[in-house]
Amino acid sequence: MSGFSRDRNVKIPKKSDKKSSAKPSQYLPTRPAEGRKEVVKKVEHKPRTNRRPDNQRRQSQTHRGNRGRGNTSRDKPQRQRRPTPLDDEVWARVIENDSKTNVIVALGESKMLLGRFAAKNSNSSVGDRIYVGVDGDKRTDVGDILGMAKMELLSNSAASDLPLIIQLFIEEKAAHFIKAFFNIAGPLSLKQHAFELLPGIGKKKALQMVEVRGSSGFTSIEHLNESCTIDAAELLAKRFVAEMGDRNLQPRLTELLLPVTA
Repeated sequence: MSGFSRDRNVKIPKKSDKKSSAKPSQYLPTRPAEGRKEVVKKVEHKPRTNRRPDNQRRQSQTHRGNRGRGNTSRDKPQRQRRPTPLDDEVWARVIENDSKTNVIVALGESKMLLGRFAAKNSNSSVGDRIYVGVDGDKRTDVGDILGMAKMELLSNSAASDLPLIIQLFIEEKAAHFIKAFFNIAGPLSLKQHAFELLPGIGKKKALQMVEVRGSSGFTSIEHLNESCTIDAAELLAKRFVAEMGDRNLQPRLTELLLPVTA
């Protein structure tokens, strides 16, 4: 066979034969096919039939909490009233009677302290002398002590009446103050006399009062006022008011001359 005929017998594969002869792939997909996920149904819990009412449950919880903390009404102590400097007062002068709040502001005679009292008698007038001692049967004008009163919180009328009420008290107890102060007052230092503690009394006036007093002293407050041309009760009342407004003012005549024993 010639070379030409041999070349003609060579079969040349067609394109279609190449595709058909290709072997299928041996690799399979590793991820499985996915579809719609199944929705999990919620399980509904049935209400408990043996539940107690809300009010009973709250009462039970409150009882347990109180039992653990010791806050039962049986164990809770009663609130005690705080002691005040007014507890020792027996008599006081009415400074103000507020009918709207039923509160009486009174000035204790033994210490010149202002206190607030529950009013029993709405007819109590400014300047009245009322009983504020521990005997409840004698307390016809006031009841319990409500606390201390501050001068800066007084009404304008009460603030203006305060010096006058103290002056009336001094005039009523004039014999005590003549004996306890005016007849025995002496020098506080080489430069100051005790009379200079009174408002308006300077060194010269103090020396004049000492000369007039002499060795026999003043027999009465009228004698003192006439011989020294002063109003002794008014001056001493102003000093008391100044000490009430300034707790640091020294020396304190309210502590040296009070209480009045006679």
